[in-house]
Amino acid sequence: MDTILTILITIAQIATVYLAARGNRWTWIFSIVTGLILCYNFFTDHHFMSFAFQVYSLLASIGGVFIWKKREEDNRRTIRWGNPLWPLLAVLATASATYLLNTQVLHSNLPALDCAIFSLQAVATYLMVRKDINAWICYLICDAIYIPLGIMGGSYKWLFISACFLATATYGFIVFVKAWRNTKAQKQ
Repeated sequence: MDTILTILITIAQIATVYLAARGNRWTWIFSIVTGLILCYNFFTDHHFMSFAFQVYSLLASIGGVFIWKKREEDNRRTIRWGNPLWPLLAVLATASATYLLNTQVLHSNLPALDCAIFSLQAVATYLMVRKDINAWICYLICDAIYIPLGIMGGSYKWLFISACFLATATYGFIVFVKAWRNTKAQKQ
């Protein structure tokens, strides 16, 4: 992917995370557009694991368009904080399946990290569609994995992008927790 397209995709992905934090339905439109571009890119570059995740992300984003309401405040009124046990089990189950695929079929160099990142992102995307605060926790853990990888790999561009995602995910977590607390206080 050339540099300009990489910058545009990164900006669109950061906008997606920011809009999700604001409870804005446009997050899913941005997600669909970037997903289509990344699907094409990963498929042509033979990164089939990333391609598979983008297909999953596209399907989840299409669901998000229909599940999220049109008005910003409606989406933040329905934020939930689900039981954190089932997302953890989903991450472990997804990681196990992904690990087998990575080691037996794709022969990845870092199968454990690939599995952790893929699983966290997959579960976080599903939770985000459901407006569950646990999505932000998954995103934060994923970003915490990306940053050391950027440092170890000497990729300062990736390190900067990961730091931007960490900042926006932190913002999203704070906004969702405040909205959840406000909703809870209004019900009492």
